Amino acid sequence: MKRAALALATLFVLVVLSPAAAADPGERKSYTKTFPFGPGKESKVGIRQGPVTIESVSIRNWPDADDFADAENDAGETHTMVLEFEYSNRDEARDWKCRYSITVPGKDGGLWAENDRTATLDAGKVHDTNKVFVRMKTRHFKRASSYKVKFEIWRD
Repeated sequence: MKRAALALATLFVLVVLSPAAAADPGERKSYTKTFPFGPGKESKVGIRQGPVTIESVSIRNWPDADDFADAENDAGETHTMVLEFEYSNRDEARDWKCRYSITVPGKDGGLWAENDRTATLDAGKVHDTNKVFVRMKTRHFKRASSYKVKFEIWRD
């Protein structure tokens, strides 16, 4: 009887408590973060899933004075900014994927801008970047205070 109990206990440890039975780090997981909005803003992200880290995000291609002047004469004038995400994938053997979903909330409760992109986090790359382009009415650039990013990360 003791042998049967010992065998059951051993089986329990091997099957239930083994690393393979734990949550797979490659399964799709979502994270949502809000960042300050402004020219030259670089923000730490600090999301880590398995061997993948999303390290930071920077706003590039801010409108210049001429763009803002054009927007004063045309309320429909738009400008495209670039959100540049720095990542590291320390998995030497496999690519991972990240879906970046960006929204810029308006002061009126609506959305001033949104876009998404699914990008590859290349195997073995450290401090590499992915970019997402977001078009918004130029006049809103001076009024927006934050933007939200939903990250969905999984092993390819």
